[in-house]
Amino acid sequence: MGLLTSTPDNFQHLAIRRDQHVLWIGLAVKNSTHNLLTPEVLAELHQAYKMAQALGVRALILHSMQAQVFCSGLDLSILENNLDSQALTDFLKSGQDFCERLQSSAIVSLAMVEGECAGAGLSLALACHYCVGSLSRHTHFSFPEVSQGIHPIWGGISRTLQRMGVTTALKFLVQTTVFSTEEAIRYKLIDAAATAPQLKLLSLRYVAGQPAKSTAPFSTALLETLSARIVINNQQQRKLAKQQDIEHYPAGSRLLNLWQLQGGILANLQDAEIAAFKHLVTTASTQNLLRLARLKAQFKAIVPLNADNYSSVHIIGAGHLGREIAAWCSLSGLTVSIQESNPENLNFALERIRTIFNTYFQKDISKLKAANERIHVDYEGSGMALADIVIDATPDKLGSKQELLASLEENARPDALLAVTSSHLPLEQLAAVLLKPTRLIGLHFLYPITQRELVEVVHLGEKTSAAVIQQACNFVRQLNKLPLPIQAAPGLLVNRILLTYIMQGIRLQQQNVPSVVIDKAGRDFGMPLGPLEWADVLGLDYCRQLGDTLAKTSPILVPDLLVDMLKAGKLGRKNGNGFYRYRHGRMLKPERAHWDGNIAALQDKLVRQMSEEAALCLEQGIIENPDLLDAAVVFGAGFPAFRGGPLQYARSCRK
Repeated sequence: MGLLTSTPDNFQHLAIRRDQHVLWIGLAVKNSTHNLLTPEVLAELHQAYKMAQALGVRALILHSMQAQVFCSGLDLSILENNLDSQALTDFLKSGQDFCERLQSSAIVSLAMVEGECAGAGLSLALACHYCVGSLSRHTHFSFPEVSQGIHPIWGGISRTLQRMGVTTALKFLVQTTVFSTEEAIRYKLIDAAATAPQLKLLSLRYVAGQPAKSTAPFSTALLETLSARIVINNQQQRKLAKQQDIEHYPAGSRLLNLWQLQGGILANLQDAEIAAFKHLVTTASTQNLLRLARLKAQFKAIVPLNADNYSSVHIIGAGHLGREIAAWCSLSGLTVSIQESNPENLNFALERIRTIFNTYFQKDISKLKAANERIHVDYEGSGMALADIVIDATPDKLGSKQELLASLEENARPDALLAVTSSHLPLEQLAAVLLKPTRLIGLHFLYPITQRELVEVVHLGEKTSAAVIQQACNFVRQLNKLPLPIQAAPGLLVNRILLTYIMQGIRLQQQNVPSVVIDKAGRDFGMPLGPLEWADVLGLDYCRQLGDTLAKTSPILVPDLLVDMLKAGKLGRKNGNGFYRYRHGRMLKPERAHWDGNIAALQDKLVRQMSEEAALCLEQGIIENPDLLDAAVVFGAGFPAFRGGPLQYARSCRK
């Protein structure tokens, strides 16, 4: 039987090939490296299925023509006020219809997954009779919809419940967990796996032999009764309420309620899931979350999917920042050498790194062992001559850093990335001591590193090599974080905006507003910490230092109260005494305080300063894109995502 290959006249987004009794449908979405699904792509999938029927093939295999991605889900931009209600309904129903066709057809269907398989892309894969995955580090499976303010559609909820069982499936769906291929096999989300060279052969064996499908044990059906669903939903709702603000992030709670009302049977869920999905899309919080999800994709797109990967990093300095970076690099698969002259700092750092590893790999001994084996102590600094990346994480003292950087340039590999972590020492002065200043970059990791997704990649414009900026961005993406290239400026971007929040909180405390009231107002607004809590965590000395730096170019002023506290020896959590008291790094319970002022006005004072400072950063050209600025403050400082960022929040207040 000859091959039948599609022509551009047939399809814009698919590559069709017939091989004997199998029709291969390759996702190759035009102008989308992530194979995002749109009404046009879906229409072509329907057309391809009709072609399979007309040709009389026995099987169809859905795969990807893109590197490192199967399908990343819906094109979220179509949900941002660009589809009217009926058009959205038609799109969602069309997706349901296609998935039902795959599942009920006499033609055996299989999804051959290599790379990212997420959201509606995973719903599509699970609708096939079989789903197999590649055993590569690029392949992973997830439903990220709840974090985007929506929930899975196209039968993804029902089919996940049927495969994995109620308890495991609900956790996977609501917590937006990401599974590796090995985990997807273990939890029965997919049917089989093979190495990339063997994946095609495995797929053909499956569609030819049609083995029994992987499903959840029969006993899990007992959890699908109405009485069981009510009990489980109540339990899950209580757990969810402890983890997030359900009022402003309702998607997970709505998904659980949807399951309680309809159960996991596909026919019962279909109309209800579209109605619930459409209701969520209309809310302001979901629109903000969808916008941020789209912007996150823009950060990721800075680095091409086939970018070079690095294998080793050398870190100088085992203080708080150095050890956190070292741990995260090892978690990301890099070999790490740590150079530190102070034995006490080094021992504490290794203890902290082990604690981080235990948190991530408490149930996986092999991964825990591998992470520890990737960490090496390097007293002499010999590792810098071998490393792909050398990071200076020593204390911010200009003279000693300049001396160290000159030494690094001499001893590191000529092609190695040289990076500094300082957030306030002028990058231009640091680069000035190098024979090739164009190779120095700033990497500003936001606190806490394990929770903040953003890393500011600081450069000197045309004075920094474009290749070096790209190299740094590639490294940041390898750490599964979001790179934001910005031009060097006092205080950079995120910390500058965050500091206005902190300083305003200190000024309010100076006006005798109780500290617990100020901080609760900040947390109730949606910030992860109140401004005074944040000052204590960062260190009052650091806040003063950064404030003095920013005062040269910004209207930020250091409050007298902060100066007086430093004179009294109060540094914050690091020495147990700041706006609060601490023992062994834990805050002691503060005294209750009564305040009969206006909480809404207090919150406005705290947050308005952030919005005004963000607008000033935009005006001064530190960043040119207002949307990316909003996203940077959300992903870098924890500004509440449901509010969309400081600029978006200011716009919503003016409406």
